[in-house]
Amino acid sequence: MAFPTLRLLPSLSRPISITSNRSLRSLPIRQFSSTPTYHNTNPSSSKDPSHPYLHYHPNSTHLTLSFLPDPPVKRSKTILGYLPLGDATLDDFREEPGFIDTLHSAIQSGLELGKSDSIKYEAESRPTDGWIHVTDERAIPPVGRIGETEDLIGSVYVQDGKIIASTYSPLPTYRMITPNGVLTLPKGLDEHLIEVLKKIDEEEKDQSQ
Repeated sequence: MAFPTLRLLPSLSRPISITSNRSLRSLPIRQFSSTPTYHNTNPSSSKDPSHPYLHYHPNSTHLTLSFLPDPPVKRSKTILGYLPLGDATLDDFREEPGFIDTLHSAIQSGLELGKSDSIKYEAESRPTDGWIHVTDERAIPPVGRIGETEDLIGSVYVQDGKIIASTYSPLPTYRMITPNGVLTLPKGLDEHLIEVLKKIDEEEKDQSQ
């Protein structure tokens, strides 16, 4: 099955493709990949090789975007969102509301468990108490700079060099998909999110039987 081409709106300058025969990825901008090359046990589902976890699950009308290789149940909390088949733009992406809650819950529990070494280091090296950001790594800002608002996932308070996970707060300006690509969590938090998604997926499929 041919996947749709995701073209940017006129106001956005860089093309994104998930179907063409050539890659439109141009470093340092992380793009959707062209022509998925990995196929899991479900032959209709494919993995985007430019992202460590992104999978496309097509049906007759749309693509379901997920970080898990097998198709999820309908309206699953593991679904990032949806794209229509055929030509599409960033405006056509529709987030699955349940995933946003799953994402932020996983980040908070991951911070509580100390899953991200980079965020722990930032907290420990901060000279004063205050807030630090959890930043999407699809577009890492230069040293000493804060990322774009659309790449700031949430904030958490640091006290005496320690992360106070209970203070984690999502930022409403965050976007899961931008011209720079799809949600990419800091190392450690990404693996924790996948484990959370696997558990939710198993529970949802057990309940649907």
